[in-house]
Amino acid sequence: MKFLFIYPPGDEDSLETDKTSSPFAPPLGLMYVSSIAREQGDYTEILDIRADRIFQKDLKRMIKSSDAVGISIPTFSLKNSKIIVDSIREIDKDIFIFAGGPHCTLFPKDSIRMLGINAAIEGEGEYPMMSLSKHICDGKIEKVPGVYYKEGDRIKKGEPLKSFENLDMIPFPSHDLIKRYDYGYISDFKPFKGKFTAMISSRGCPYRCKFCSRDIFIGRRYRQRSPENVLDEIEEVVKQGYNGIIFVDDNFLLNKKRTMDIMDGIVERGFDITIIVEGARVDAADSELYKKMWNAGVRLISYGIESGNQDVLDFYNKRITINQIKKAVKLSNVTGFFTVASFILGAPFETEEHFKNTIDLARSLPLDFVEFYILEYRVGSQLWSDAVRDGIIKKNNYFVKSCKENNLGNFSLSELEEWRKKAYTKFYMRPSYLLRESFRLLKIGNLDFIKSAIPIFTKIGLKI
Repeated sequence: MKFLFIYPPGDEDSLETDKTSSPFAPPLGLMYVSSIAREQGDYTEILDIRADRIFQKDLKRMIKSSDAVGISIPTFSLKNSKIIVDSIREIDKDIFIFAGGPHCTLFPKDSIRMLGINAAIEGEGEYPMMSLSKHICDGKIEKVPGVYYKEGDRIKKGEPLKSFENLDMIPFPSHDLIKRYDYGYISDFKPFKGKFTAMISSRGCPYRCKFCSRDIFIGRRYRQRSPENVLDEIEEVVKQGYNGIIFVDDNFLLNKKRTMDIMDGIVERGFDITIIVEGARVDAADSELYKKMWNAGVRLISYGIESGNQDVLDFYNKRITINQIKKAVKLSNVTGFFTVASFILGAPFETEEHFKNTIDLARSLPLDFVEFYILEYRVGSQLWSDAVRDGIIKKNNYFVKSCKENNLGNFSLSELEEWRKKAYTKFYMRPSYLLRESFRLLKIGNLDFIKSAIPIFTKIGLKI
């Protein structure tokens, strides 16, 4: 069977233009299910529409050469996913379309009804993919684990969901299928040159940050791959020509010994790669660990700091302190890492003083890139669930800004946007910062450092 797997862009990106985005990391979920399908003897292709706008004629060619189409659907891509499904149906009204991803896990039945697809898969896709092609062919789709499917006017549930307890048993994702795309961008700027792909060395998160909805899909149950298994995958991607890897674990540094074993193995096997670590908690900062990470090729680390106020951090259930934040970022800078941090404005009780404290903390730290977000109550998060329970949010409101208009904060949305713009301006428009970053980027041979100013100007509202 021939499968076409599609990853849609977020709904903020229009499908009506040829303009593509610059993705941070490839769609690992689709790469994993592609490997499973290949093991079953199927042919697969991945279309990442974020980085590859397909004209109608090209999409028609791809659909005509496929037997089934699978789409990964984050909730923030729901509208574009519907447009894509409708386009596919115009080309071939009978082709089998199924979907997975976070939204299908949360709302499998609604996904089928709203999108007009044949089936939805909840949870991790590897186990269902092991039998999907067989049961599409024999018409016994109900035998697929974790499947919801349409039969007449009814939506039924198939076999109980299964997932791999031992992650080492899962074949490596199909990195070769996304090699034509370019990844490794942060706010449309690529700090490190090279060919990047992504890896995940563990799944799940034992922490329960109130704003996070990812554990609904991956789960809080923490499972980790062995260092040897991770190193074997690195060896495979290096042989395929990649020289950059993005670790997208929720908590890559959670198990210090395992992380150190991976770093030691990279050095011992002689891999010459640039590594980006997306998921890092500040309470995992450790000088010995960071030295090993640097020696192995880690050049950028990203933290979720969120706030410069302890009461806000406690409200989010971050389980970190301001002192831990300062220690981690300073240690990261001393080690030599480019350091990225995210901050959130708009907790329901925050005042202007809270915002000032967060901005002041960001400015006081040796950070290279920052993102300031307005708090969103996202479907699947504890904040969202509590607000639905209390009647503040309706169940069909999947993303709700924490603002006065939504009875979720002290500031209007326009006021929050102004504070966000002010935060970017105060952080980025410092001569000392601009001079430091220019030298840092020149030092690593990135002569495109001027381009890094483009997203900065966009964030603070300047036209270029």
